[in-house]
Amino acid sequence: MLLNKTIRLFLDSIGRREEYEFYLNKFQSAGTSCFALLVPDLESLEQAAEAFSFDLHFLLKLGLKPAVVLCGSKAGAEWNLLKNDPLFEQVDFPDVGTNEERIPVFVEEKLRVSESLAQKVPVIGKRVHFIRAAGGLDTEYYYIQRPPSGLSPEEQALAEIAAGLLEVRPGTHISVTSPINLLEEIFTVKGAGTVFRRGSTVISKGTPDSRRLLSLLAESFGKKPKEDVLAAVTQTYFEENYRGAILLEEHPQGLYLSKFAVGPEARGEGLAQELWDEVCRNHTAFFWRSRRTNSVNQWYGRHADGHHTEGEWTVFWYGMEITSIPGLIAFCTSRPSDFL
Repeated sequence: MLLNKTIRLFLDSIGRREEYEFYLNKFQSAGTSCFALLVPDLESLEQAAEAFSFDLHFLLKLGLKPAVVLCGSKAGAEWNLLKNDPLFEQVDFPDVGTNEERIPVFVEEKLRVSESLAQKVPVIGKRVHFIRAAGGLDTEYYYIQRPPSGLSPEEQALAEIAAGLLEVRPGTHISVTSPINLLEEIFTVKGAGTVFRRGSTVISKGTPDSRRLLSLLAESFGKKPKEDVLAAVTQTYFEENYRGAILLEEHPQGLYLSKFAVGPEARGEGLAQELWDEVCRNHTAFFWRSRRTNSVNQWYGRHADGHHTEGEWTVFWYGMEITSIPGLIAFCTSRPSDFL
């Protein structure tokens, strides 16, 4: 899609160009009548109905049509805050309206949110964004299989709805954010809320499929790996469907994390954190390098004990003895590229 200068500048203010272009292409080819289902709460509409309306106007300009879902006893009050805006039109399932310049709104006072979403996913859309005035939870990712403690009753109820939907509609993208952070949540890998996930199966035993690993590396890094890139690998952690992987090598300097790959389709879903946590559970010390221009370096910096930049590389370490740092820096900065 050719974006005009004003739209491009606004998207640039939200996030990195390669990220929003990736998501824009992904949403435009989703194959559903609406790219996402938005579920605002009453408080978010009372406080930020205009901001919500602005974001939806912008999404329509990008060729992305969302649908709004209002359910339960507060649905009528929520609709009263939107109905005077010509942007919105009330519809009944499965109709989503014929006017591409208007946002369909399902007002269903007799349905619970869980019932409504199970009915509409994936018929209407494959993504669900809950919008509440308080924004996301106190965690970037909520794993259904490993729920955190200390949730408020409202948060617990939301988590249960997400868990139920993921049970009956596996693969649905579900997140919660605030009205003012909706576009950042939609168009950036980091997001600006909380993503609900069932959790991935990470495998670290047995022999992985080399062909699928090489394909993942090429897809993740955008260039073809050398034929011998796996030759020195001593242990591999990989998601069961090869959507992400971490490759480790043993060297005199210590355990070297040679590759951390997450496929484009899995970015922003929390798989990187799951892979990282699994490696850290089994290894107390390792080091790695990243090109100094890599946008992931900020994430690496939060997880490393220290780092050093030299030439085109930034070298990171975790749990390493201080006496080993000069050697591992020398190793990383002199190691040739693993890609053609």
